[in-house]
Amino acid sequence: MTTEFLHRIRKELTVTLTGLHEVVIAVSERVNRKVQILKLHWQASAMDQQIEAIHQRIGEQIVSRLTEGGAATHSDSNRQEIDHLLAEATSRIRLLKGDLGQVEALMRELEAETLRETLLKVQHDLFTRAASLERVVVNHGASASGRAPAQLGLAASTHVVAILRGTAILTQPDSIAFRPGDIVILIGRRDDLQTDTQLFTQRQRALA
Repeated sequence: MTTEFLHRIRKELTVTLTGLHEVVIAVSERVNRKVQILKLHWQASAMDQQIEAIHQRIGEQIVSRLTEGGAATHSDSNRQEIDHLLAEATSRIRLLKGDLGQVEALMRELEAETLRETLLKVQHDLFTRAASLERVVVNHGASASGRAPAQLGLAASTHVVAILRGTAILTQPDSIAFRPGDIVILIGRRDDLQTDTQLFTQRQRALA
């Protein structure tokens, strides 16, 4: 009996340590991701500064050439020198912009991973409470079109979190009438949302 008890304790400790190890790895990954994003932001900022410095330097060099040229300002050699400076600066800026585009793409990817992780946590928290977060688009002819949330008779558990309209985010939508094409973020109990989302997607005749 003592042997079985010790074996059980050893097994539980192993499971606990494994779980702790997984938690540590998950936290480390999140921290590392945030550090990577900060580093990429710094790199992008440094590249922007380099591009700005090149613009400023080429401007100063051109002004200097034109000022020093005097009567020979419009000579072929002077124009060729200025053209060479412009071509060299353009080439360097093009390379920097290419690198900047890659850095920004990496930033978007890392930020998207962080956002997905956060949304998964939110969905999990809601799921364990029989709730959910829904994204619906208001269709033409739907019951919600032209009406405010208070006029729809939504379930008591259903709340309109925000309306995404064009580039705007409307976070106080209680008195705002929905328009076709609006993206609506809803939160509430899953069974209520299954019914309420139809107000935004189905035509009124289909609900009659």
